[in-house]
Amino acid sequence: YNEYKSYLRMTKRPKSAKILSCKDLKYIPDEEELFSSKEWLKKYGLKALGLNLETLMSSHKHSSQYVRITGHRIGARYCDVFPKVRIRGEKMHMELHHHELIQYEENLDNVISRYLRRWKWLLLGPHRVFGTILEGSITLVVDTSGSMVTVIKELKRELLALIWNILLPNKIRFNIIDFSSTTEKFREAAVEPCPETCEEAAAFINKMTATGSTCTLEALEAALSDTSTQGVYLVTDGKPDTSCKLVLDTVKAMKPKQRIHSISLNITNPEAIEFLRKLSKITRGRYHSIVEGFDGNIITHQLLSDIPASLQSTEDKTLEIPSYTGDDLRLLSKSIRKARKFMVDSQAYRDLLAEHSGTKQMTGLQVQGSVMNPVKDPALESAYGV
Repeated sequence: YNEYKSYLRMTKRPKSAKILSCKDLKYIPDEEELFSSKEWLKKYGLKALGLNLETLMSSHKHSSQYVRITGHRIGARYCDVFPKVRIRGEKMHMELHHHELIQYEENLDNVISRYLRRWKWLLLGPHRVFGTILEGSITLVVDTSGSMVTVIKELKRELLALIWNILLPNKIRFNIIDFSSTTEKFREAAVEPCPETCEEAAAFINKMTATGSTCTLEALEAALSDTSTQGVYLVTDGKPDTSCKLVLDTVKAMKPKQRIHSISLNITNPEAIEFLRKLSKITRGRYHSIVEGFDGNIITHQLLSDIPASLQSTEDKTLEIPSYTGDDLRLLSKSIRKARKFMVDSQAYRDLLAEHSGTKQMTGLQVQGSVMNPVKDPALESAYGV
């Protein structure tokens, strides 16, 4: 008996996790920032915002110890007070209160809404084709070989939009190199963006025609020779005419300070995709794949056209976020799916709390600070499938 009492004295209840109120939650700016999804989620991911439900629950591990006099394991004093759940395969005690989970769900609902707005931003305009432009000085390396004939017209339109809508307003220095059987430069080195320079760049783009072979290596060597730039954006629809291994080995041997971001257009060849992924990885760049070709994903655009109104129906609430191969959309979509899972888990935990305490589940509640009020307007309920 003394051994049992001694064990109970040692098993103190762990410190509770803190759920931040909406006013204390880290602010995500409304204006989109020119970061990759990896960098953006470091600042505004679920972990950075303190909204990782697994972390919040993992501070209350179930504790038991074998007591010789009883002949079996005895739980800690708090073990019968709190319901138990499994987090990452470990048994944990849920010590969060019902109103804290309601507050957590409100915070998470706001973050999901903000994630979807950035998702929309990545799917519209030049970002859909070129991804996010990260550097202050870049070279656009554009494939104009014969295989580009079906997309060259639309590509030129997107290049013009990139120059006028992204590079000029953000004062990003740029150069353009188009390549097929040979390479042609807009300027010998990157230039400052100004209306006159952009007009000259537009004339250079409008003269592009799709013909000839694909001398990717020569174009990359020309782009990397300009050491004033910080990033190279390679836009292509396939493999080079030379060996892929030769291109990768040559770039690796050059040890460029610039990052190469590869952008694939309508690529279905796994070997070509793998080549572009490896090329970006060598220089710490990103791989970007245009969504559903130049026509775009019509369903996705309809979905994003009116958030949250477009998600009000029962069918739309269960709509899955598509899987993307490009790095930025893939990472952001993964975070959206994870946030939705946490929302469903939190609601299940509230049900478990109600069952454990023998009370009916409290539904239709809205949190203002720590005060819970019944929701009267159905439009105020979550519109994100939870």
